[in-house]
Amino acid sequence: MPFIKFFFTCSFIFVFISSVYNQSTDADKVKVLNNYVNFSNESTHGLLIVHRLLENFNKNINKFVDLPDQQINFYSNKDLPQDIFEDPENWFYDISPNEWYANINIDVAFLKWYLHIQPRRLQKKTIETKLKNSAAEMKSTISAVNKIRFELEDQIKTLDLTKRENLSLVYDKLEEGVKLYKNFYVKQHILEGDIITYYKTLKFTPEEMQFPAVLSAIDGVYKTSRNALEGLYNKEDDNFSDIIKAQEAALAKFEAINLSDYNSTHLINSRVQINWLNIKRKSSESLKAQKAFSESENVPEEYKLYDKYYYYYNISVINKFNRYGNGMVFEMNRMIDYLGIPVLRYFEMPHYFKVIYPKLLEKTDFLAASDPVVKALPKVVKGRNVVTATRTIKVDSFLVDLKMYDHKIVHKDVVSLNFNGDWIVEKFEISEKPFSFTLKLNQEGKNFLLLHADDMGRQPPATIALSYKYRGKKELIILNSDTLKSEVIEIIVQK
Repeated sequence: MPFIKFFFTCSFIFVFISSVYNQSTDADKVKVLNNYVNFSNESTHGLLIVHRLLENFNKNINKFVDLPDQQINFYSNKDLPQDIFEDPENWFYDISPNEWYANINIDVAFLKWYLHIQPRRLQKKTIETKLKNSAAEMKSTISAVNKIRFELEDQIKTLDLTKRENLSLVYDKLEEGVKLYKNFYVKQHILEGDIITYYKTLKFTPEEMQFPAVLSAIDGVYKTSRNALEGLYNKEDDNFSDIIKAQEAALAKFEAINLSDYNSTHLINSRVQINWLNIKRKSSESLKAQKAFSESENVPEEYKLYDKYYYYYNISVINKFNRYGNGMVFEMNRMIDYLGIPVLRYFEMPHYFKVIYPKLLEKTDFLAASDPVVKALPKVVKGRNVVTATRTIKVDSFLVDLKMYDHKIVHKDVVSLNFNGDWIVEKFEISEKPFSFTLKLNQEGKNFLLLHADDMGRQPPATIALSYKYRGKKELIILNSDTLKSEVIEIIVQK
């Protein structure tokens, strides 16, 4: 009798669960997919917290190396959660990345059972396995990032940092962080691709997919803004002006929509209206930052040791995109949640980390470009048109020694000099005393120097002389610039 009762109880549970799941719609599956997006986005938020810690630690250890009397102002791990991605006291998240990961595993367990009793759906099993594996690899990565905090603290406490070999261990540990952040970026893109592939297999009714024009406008702003960030991350900015134009077109389409024209209480809701206005505002601010990058505006002092890509990606542009810059993606996802439409939430973009070495440990005495391949000379820089010099600088080596000075009467010209998109000299007063520097030219693409006038002194335009050697002979080039235009000259290697 007990066995028969147990058998019928199990049979009832099996039939009940099967019935419930068979009644589930594809809209329910979108909620499962969005749990992966939530896990990724909250992990990105946690990675930002550790990123700032590692960045500050890197700067402080550099000060200690260059100035031995400097105290290392190391962050205290005891003042933070043991696991940044757990956060039991909800300092940083409403739901932590680890909690979202637990939810994913519950979803996966149910899907495994469902696939077992629904053979016709086995074709989706491969994708669902990929989703689980990608999430597991991302979880492993964020755990390793969290662990670095404590490993660095242990090194500071136990190693004699006056010894060069011990310093190398600290910088090696920081370089591990670089790899982990890159790994998360790669795994997130794989996860996102598989989620989109799965989503495309789902079917929805017109009644479920309301407000298609509104959704299309949001999607356009997201994708074009995302393209700009991807270009900065990968240093693929040769067509950045086209990316900006595409985003301007997407924003114009977005701004052309008046939510009040829709006969929907959802769209005229005050929260949705605020989300909509914030998306518009953040997109405009993002465009402004992208244009500043495109026109080679100056990078703030504290980020000059990095490069323009690092600053514009990690700070200036991403802050208008991700949640913890109060960016547009948060507003987009809030709208999606409130409207209850079965569409995928949007992914935020993870930061990347870069180690900066102190002057004492720098192995190079030359200036290298942050852009590895320059395909075209600039046309506009800092709002000024750029004219190309009629001559070129011909050199016989990829390492070039140059001297910059005023070759005639000193007029107290103040200039800035740009090499391949990076400002290597800023607001420098030219004199008869040469300013010497060495450039490492890119082996692919173009190389250039651009003169920008900050103050034309007593007699416009601002003028500099550049001297260098070509095949053992001294050469001299003159560049001019005024407040309306800058002059650019191409450097060509001819051995």
